[in-house]
Amino acid sequence: MRYFPIFIDLDGRMVVIVGGGEEALRKVRLLSRTAARIVVVADALHPELAANPKVEWTSQPFSPVLLDGAALAVCADATLNDAVSAAAQARGIPVNAVDCADLSTFIVPSIVDRAPVVVAIGTEGTAPMLGQGLRARIDAMLPQALGSLAETAARLRGRVAKTIPAGNRRRSFWQRLFFGDVRDSYLAGDLSGFQSGVEALFRSEAAPAQGRVSFVDLGPGDPELLTIKAQRKLLEADVIVHDRFLDSARLEMARRDAVRIPASRNATAILLEEAAAGRHVVRVSQGEADVEEILSVTEAGIPVETVPGISSPARLQAAFPVRDDISDAILRAAS
Repeated sequence: MRYFPIFIDLDGRMVVIVGGGEEALRKVRLLSRTAARIVVVADALHPELAANPKVEWTSQPFSPVLLDGAALAVCADATLNDAVSAAAQARGIPVNAVDCADLSTFIVPSIVDRAPVVVAIGTEGTAPMLGQGLRARIDAMLPQALGSLAETAARLRGRVAKTIPAGNRRRSFWQRLFFGDVRDSYLAGDLSGFQSGVEALFRSEAAPAQGRVSFVDLGPGDPELLTIKAQRKLLEADVIVHDRFLDSARLEMARRDAVRIPASRNATAILLEEAAAGRHVVRVSQGEADVEEILSVTEAGIPVETVPGISSPARLQAAFPVRDDISDAILRAAS
């Protein structure tokens, strides 16, 4: 990863755009969604820029002093790329020269805006059309009211912090709020149903935590063959107990703050101890779970869930051998 993605606070800060044509217009359309002070340096303006009340236009020729105090600089005039880039970098100002990565210190991603929820897609300048295509697909997936839901959730944070224990219980509250039927009520405009759903979440998640163990088969080896349910369990886990030589690529899909414990000879003791402390423990394996571990946890009265993995090609072939007569019939039909 060459470009590290960050979000810059532009509230009340100055962004200088050099150039007044189509390229400048595209950048201003994006920046107009922020609370930035937008200064455009150009001898003439596109009509839409001239009509934009957020644009401060200066028609004087570009000089480096015009960048003083800027948070960002954008050059949308190819004839001035070298001068603007040099002046910005001399002042420590991030600069983007449109369609000229060599003179840029930042690039502008494709953006899906559901403020305060913002999704940025970058391809490090290698495939802009790919970024735009991904943006279009993600844009179609996200409801327009998603940002409003996030703002509503922000007003609940104080109450959540006071009444719901930190850790898995709190994560469960937010997971159900943002991705369960409570969210569906909000997006449908059913505010009464949303409010009653929120209160039900507070009642259920504020209750004492009960530990549980999920036995998850990660499948044959390719991280891309991880099932959706298995990935969800990795994201829900407080503690992950894994075999010592398990491929680490699949563990990278787990929550970053989940505790990872390599299984010793007696993994059962770890499962019982962590679950008894009220944690959601995920016991991962490459293949079917150990029956003795499942029985021991079940006999201790701890809720257990098993998540099977995708069978390897070899196991599938053994389970469903291809009959020669069928293969011959298919070949004859094709010819």
